[in-house]
Amino acid sequence: MKAFTMLPKLLVLAIAAAGFLTIGPGAVQADEVYIAGSTLGCFGAGCTPGSSATIPGLTYSNSTFSGTTAGGFRALGGNPNPGSNFNNLGSFSLSTAPNTFNLQQFTLLVTFTAPQGLTGSNQATYSAVLFGTVVNDNQGGVSLLFNGPQQTFTFNDTNCEPDPTGGVLGQKTTCGSGSFSFSVNTVAIDPGQTASLTGQIFNAQQQQTEVPEPASMLLLGTGLTGLAGAVRRRRKNRA
Repeated sequence: MKAFTMLPKLLVLAIAAAGFLTIGPGAVQADEVYIAGSTLGCFGAGCTPGSSATIPGLTYSNSTFSGTTAGGFRALGGNPNPGSNFNNLGSFSLSTAPNTFNLQQFTLLVTFTAPQGLTGSNQATYSAVLFGTVVNDNQGGVSLLFNGPQQTFTFNDTNCEPDPTGGVLGQKTTCGSGSFSFSVNTVAIDPGQTASLTGQIFNAQQQQTEVPEPASMLLLGTGLTGLAGAVRRRRKNRA
């Protein structure tokens, strides 16, 4: 008789757990975005971007970047390290030799490797003009003014690869659909110095499908196990 009276309670428990699991996977949540990529650059109109580029007195060295946004934002402002730049958009080294830079053009090519599934191309091109004069190591300098507006990218990444840099523990940070915006900053270089080309990722967001939590699976298992036991006891009592 006791097994019979427990049967409705166990049945309700199992149904509730099953219903929770049915609803859970369909829910979505906003998450931070793991973004990675690399840059190339070149001087002059119609040039082909490469890992390094040089004109008299000024040299560009490319970079790679990767990381997860926080609050939808990720700064790309790492210290300059020509040949091994990381988490910036490259670096410029200016010599102390006298020189005049009169609106020469510089082209930056940015390639995004994560997130995958970008709508359209995974590359973006930005242009800048150089201006300035170097007299010696204490006078003058050069600025690169990027005239392109910010660009917004949308994606639908179905690979669900984990963030290799750590990110949020257990969170697959490049999985789902979303978008982010990207822009490049003006850079100024003193004679005899090396400066980073910096930028930022902002308004980043994505929607991920939630996975049922272990506690929910345990709840369902407990309900079904108890229900099966009650049915067996009821049949035994009848016999």
